[in-house]
Amino acid sequence: MNRPVETRIAVVSDQAIFLRGLTALAMSIPQVRLVGEGRNETDAVQLCQMTKPDMILVDLRNILDLAGGIMRAISDACPLVKVILFLSLEEQAQAQDVLDELSVYWFSREMSEEEFKAALFQVHQDCTREQTGFSHRREDTETEEYVFARPQRKTLFSAEEEQISHELMMAGKIQADILPEQVPLIDGWDVAARLLPARETSGDFYDFIQLTDRKWGIVMADVTDKGMGAAIFMALSSTLLRTYASRFPTLPAFTLNTVSERILSDTRGGMFVTMFFGVLEPHTGRLVYANAGHPPAYLVSGRPGKESYERLRPTGMALGVSETAQWKQKVIRLNLGDYLILYTDGITETQNARGDFFGEERLVDSAFTHIGCSAAEMLDILLAEAQRFSSGSHRQDDIALIVIRREQ
Repeated sequence: MNRPVETRIAVVSDQAIFLRGLTALAMSIPQVRLVGEGRNETDAVQLCQMTKPDMILVDLRNILDLAGGIMRAISDACPLVKVILFLSLEEQAQAQDVLDELSVYWFSREMSEEEFKAALFQVHQDCTREQTGFSHRREDTETEEYVFARPQRKTLFSAEEEQISHELMMAGKIQADILPEQVPLIDGWDVAARLLPARETSGDFYDFIQLTDRKWGIVMADVTDKGMGAAIFMALSSTLLRTYASRFPTLPAFTLNTVSERILSDTRGGMFVTMFFGVLEPHTGRLVYANAGHPPAYLVSGRPGKESYERLRPTGMALGVSETAQWKQKVIRLNLGDYLILYTDGITETQNARGDFFGEERLVDSAFTHIGCSAAEMLDILLAEAQRFSSGSHRQDDIALIVIRREQ
């Protein structure tokens, strides 16, 4: 039996988080082996000289300005390598004249992780001389230009579709590593949480971070994008938050400020994340929080005859937007029977057939109607109410929800 042909791949990106994400995505494809990583155009050429890869993924600033020089140098170093450039929507609009002169593949930075895997698998197939799903044009110069047009999933794989579908990865893998395996067990407290992605991956995430023996970090966040890029950005945001939350366990506002600075320095922009971050003291019921442009959390009082709620509004803008942004922190206290409800806008923006939104008011009314339920029961009720409101309409956005109830 013939052994599968292995494709050797190098990855180059000047954004550390995208370098790691693209590497993880590429390596998830069967018969693809990573042979090197780089951070700039010089690294790209040296990788081709040293490792002779079958394909190289290149994601760099000002790639169109650099493309001609990189392609000539790479062609000299490794004539048979297949070069894949990553282009933004703006770059795609400007790219045709450049691409007409080059023999390259290009992928959109807006593509989803499913599309990325599909397209990269087809380049892998091309490397092994099997049929691909790309359109190509042969010029008088006998060169070929390969252009990635968003693939129609039904026509991509035939026999391999089940295998590739099974491997649809990044978010699955990234989120499996990031999201807590279970909610924390905190004496005197009842905690429930759930994430319902609208696609294979989600830009929503939540977390529980034990900061000290008497402090827990509670996180609810939403990356303002979808697909592969959002999943990678989510990984960056979550990692940074965990790092700085542990360093500043009493200062959630300062933690968000530091995370935002790192996001701005480590990425090229274009994405940002809304985030609610609170530090809960279980022994006192005190919650110190900062809200970075996220939908307001709700403190719902469960004391008989004293039903009320408090909106925990944003205390600053989203993370990764402005270098001069600042966040304030506020303090609330949960009493016996109170609920803290954290969510992403996927639940409040659930729509019915008329286009009406489920909204915050219905969310709070549903909670009041079921005061006294456990955290898990309350979470199930809120999700069921939103689903009932939508009359089974297809969900367009991810939903993340946390319910915390003080029992003692």
